[in-house]
Amino acid sequence: MAVADPNDVYLLRPLNNSPPTAEDKRHSAELEKFLRDAGLYEPDEDAYLRQEVLGLFYELTQTWVKGVCRKKNLNVEDARAHVYTFGSYRLGVHGPGADMDTLVVGPRYVLRDSDFFGSEKHCLQYMLSQTPDITDIQPVPDAFVPMIGIKYKGVQIDVLYAALAMQTLPETLDLSNHAVLRGCDEPTVRALNGCRVTDTMLKLVPRQDVFRTALRAVKHWASLRGIASNVTGYLGGVNLAIMVAKICQLYPRAEASTVLLKFFILLKAWPWPRAIHLRIPEEHSLGLPVWDPRPGTRDSLALMPVITPAYPAMNSLYNVQRSTLEVMTEEFAGAADICTSFLHCPPNKPIEWSRLFAPVPFFTQHSFYIQLEVSADSEGDLVLWDGWVSSRIRRLVRNLEDHVRVRPYPKAQKPPAALAKQLSDGQDAKAVLTDGEDAAAHKPQTEGDKDRTDGKDGGGAGKEGAEGAAAAAGGRPRLCYYIGIDKRAAAALTAQQLLPNGQVAQLPPHAQTGPAGAPAGKVDLKQPCTIFVNEVTAWAAKRPGMELRVNVLKKAALPAWLPGVPQRPQQQQQPAAADGKAAPAASGVKRAASEEPAQQQGPGAVPAAAQQPAKRSRVAPQVRTERHRWIFEYLDSHGGGERRVATRAAG
Repeated sequence: MAVADPNDVYLLRPLNNSPPTAEDKRHSAELEKFLRDAGLYEPDEDAYLRQEVLGLFYELTQTWVKGVCRKKNLNVEDARAHVYTFGSYRLGVHGPGADMDTLVVGPRYVLRDSDFFGSEKHCLQYMLSQTPDITDIQPVPDAFVPMIGIKYKGVQIDVLYAALAMQTLPETLDLSNHAVLRGCDEPTVRALNGCRVTDTMLKLVPRQDVFRTALRAVKHWASLRGIASNVTGYLGGVNLAIMVAKICQLYPRAEASTVLLKFFILLKAWPWPRAIHLRIPEEHSLGLPVWDPRPGTRDSLALMPVITPAYPAMNSLYNVQRSTLEVMTEEFAGAADICTSFLHCPPNKPIEWSRLFAPVPFFTQHSFYIQLEVSADSEGDLVLWDGWVSSRIRRLVRNLEDHVRVRPYPKAQKPPAALAKQLSDGQDAKAVLTDGEDAAAHKPQTEGDKDRTDGKDGGGAGKEGAEGAAAAAGGRPRLCYYIGIDKRAAAALTAQQLLPNGQVAQLPPHAQTGPAGAPAGKVDLKQPCTIFVNEVTAWAAKRPGMELRVNVLKKAALPAWLPGVPQRPQQQQQPAAADGKAAPAASGVKRAASEEPAQQQGPGAVPAAAQQPAKRSRVAPQVRTERHRWIFEYLDSHGGGERRVATRAAG
């Protein structure tokens, strides 16, 4: 039996090795100008500041390691640490204000738990807090890759630490050598792999200048389309870098504009879950776990695997879920259609790049939205609380995607300060809520917290739902996350689903939308929202004042300060009921999942009521025939051969 060539298995052969044309070079120059006009390149003075900050940080780490050495009565003369950068800064695709991913490598006696983190004088965390130009220190010891976030002279730096199994580090250290991984625990291996993956990637791309321009463009596109967040289940920086590097390998002589166009066209047709590789995965005697997609393994469940090129090979897109994969494939398809039209651009005519780099109209394209309001008593607490809540949004998406179509928006929205002040100057929180008690997955009452999510109803009382949430928060620091919700459409009815008794067979879950699909039935979102709130608020490090509020809003009830939301006139109050009280609004969660305009159904659509089997009632035959008239209309449009089945069903 013939053995498959690994170069074919991992798609490592170039698809096109033709040199670029003059038209390709002109389009690439236009693309780079478009990116510069969009402000994606850092000014020279900011670049000099980054270099200065890195130099100061390097000196600080040397002082830290020598201090730890003295505390442990070791030789100070040979004590040293190395500082490396990785990520977008190392790749050369960072923009203004972007953070710098930094790795500190130290000897084995400098420990992460007791010397890197900690409030004792010899700890790096303490030394950072005592440095005048360093602010916003955020230690995250429990992260997947433990780190300390700081701002050094206004430059955001994420500091990781790796202790090698060496008593003394050499003056020059090559992290690409597999020997540096020997004796390291998993967090250390993950920290080291950030640098190893970045350096390996730069070695594997044919032309680094083309790679950088194309990657900068793809990152800008992903940010505009709302799919640039690994923690939310979308694409992170390293994922995009590997994918762009793959296109550069397949078209080694292409210009940046061609790489960008081929990026979307190929990804539209990519047969997920086939993995993207830049090289054949390496095996080594160190025995570290590597990517293994064989049936029965954890890696075999990956939906969108993008494999890191450095040993040990890992899936860098492990956070992808069904919903986010569906969103990304739709975005790739839309971008591919635009890029295909660019390929037919007449000679000497510039490409209209703004068509491709158009922001997603997220706040106008969904019927309903789940609003997550994160608030705390101080800005420092909000940073911690927001980091925890945002890292758990994937759990809510996973619970929701079994019932509805879900699209999480990764960018936190901060309400205007003027709105917070206006709503904290004595306005009643209950009077501005739009969705009633059922519209929120209420947080359980906890000690020291006032449950501000129990507003009854003010449906249409003159403010949007998020503004009501702002009033409930009393003007405290807060952020809002939004998840777009749409009902899944049931598949069109077929003759095989008609039972002899006139009923309709139960449809399988997650039925695909057909051309004559009908909206699904009622879905109650309160349970998954409540489960999410209970899980998040059970955080062991939660402080008093940290609160989470969940609301379900119609598109028309979104606050006007959100990007893209049209300005609306002041809503009129609801007419008073007979007892003098305001007429209550419909149940927020159930309303959001069940209402659907009748005109959205296609001419051959099956009514939603027919999707669920109902109890058979005693009715006259002529009434039953009238009830099933839609079956005749549907089957007439799909051929007369099925008419006999409908006749038996109509009885």
